[in-house]
Order: sequence, then structure tokens, then C-alpha cells
Amino acid sequence: MRRRLRGVRGLLGAVVLAGTVAGCGSGAAADGGGGAADGGGVVSVGAQGSGCALPMTFEAEKRWTRKSVMPTYQPSKSPPFSVVCEIDAGGGKKGTPPLTVYLADRPLDGGPKQMMAAFRGEGMANYGEYQSEEQVKETTVGFSSAVEVTYRLSPPDDQKPWKVTLLLVLTPKGPMVLEVRGPGDQGPALKAYQRAKSTMQQVNP
Repeated sequence: MRRRLRGVRGLLGAVVLAGTVAGCGSGAAADGGGGAADGGGVVSVGAQGSGCALPMTFEAEKRWTRKSVMPTYQPSKSPPFSVVCEIDAGGGKKGTPPLTVYLADRPLDGGPKQMMAAFRGEGMANYGEYQSEEQVKETTVGFSSAVEVTYRLSPPDDQKPWKVTLLLVLTPKGPMVLEVRGPGDQGPALKAYQRAKSTMQQVNP
């Protein structure tokens, strides 16, 4: 049974990105450039000095396009989260959603589920979207507490439904969220998501 989803980001939950700067791993070029690579053709995303510093690092295939984004405030979320990095595993193919990384602007109170509710803006005004088929799983990622949420988002006006996959991981600097969201072919983005999830670890101080 469907229920109305509250607090999603505007019509279709679109993310407005601003101020794209140098890419994760030293560049947004598809060849990955820079970063810590090994013989398997992967790079480390998130390390200090990588161009996309994060409180957790994870692997991405070297051929995937990685770009950092000037922190973009999300006013529909309380407290605010900012999108800071994107990974395009689809080779720039139109309609292929990216893997998007968000950070909270400060540490938050509560557990992963409460922080996920804040990220999703639950309890705020809705825009006509409906959520169904929700699954929530508490887990551990990189020795840190985490929660994973998947659901189907049906926008108004008979537009194509979206699938949403979210992973919120607790870090010493506050929660970090990985998101795959969109109506297109999510296969490449989900591949990037699964690699990130399985290789994530805290940045050494």
C-alpha cells in the first residue's frame, strides 16, 4: 500500500548542483586521473588531498567519472545536508543517474534511523510524490553504524516512477549519505554504490 512521502526535495526530488570544481581523485575526466590506484584499475575516493575529502574513503573504478561539487545546501532537509561529490559510472549516458554523496553540516543527535529521517525531511511539506515498497535495514559499514533504505517514488502527473537507494553511515564528523535516485537505468550507479559500500573505511586522522 502506498503512502504519501513527506519532505522530499521538490517535484521529482531533483538535486540542483552548483559550483562544480576539481574532481574526486584529482579530476573529473573519465580516466580518473590521480588518486590512489592499484593494478585492478580502482581509485580511492575521499582521502585528504584527493579533491573530494570525505570522513570515509571508498573504492571506485578508475574509468568512472568522479567530480566534487561545492557544498550545495538542501533547504528541504532539517538539519541541512549538502551534496559534495558525484560518481558517474554510466559513461555519461543520458538518463543514467549518478551515485551522489552528501554530508551533514555538523554531527547530529540520535541513531542512524533518526538521522536518515532528517535527511529525507520526514514531517515536512510534501509535493505530491508517493512512496511504496520501502525496505529499511540497519547494518555496519566500515566498522561504523549505518542504515540502508530503498523505496519506490511515484511522482504526480503520471510521470515515470523513480527508484531510490540510500545508505547513511555514521562518521566522527557527522553522517555521510550515499544516494542513487532516478527513473533511468540504475545499473551502473548501483554497481558504484555496492563497491563503495563494501570498501568503505574511516579516514585515518
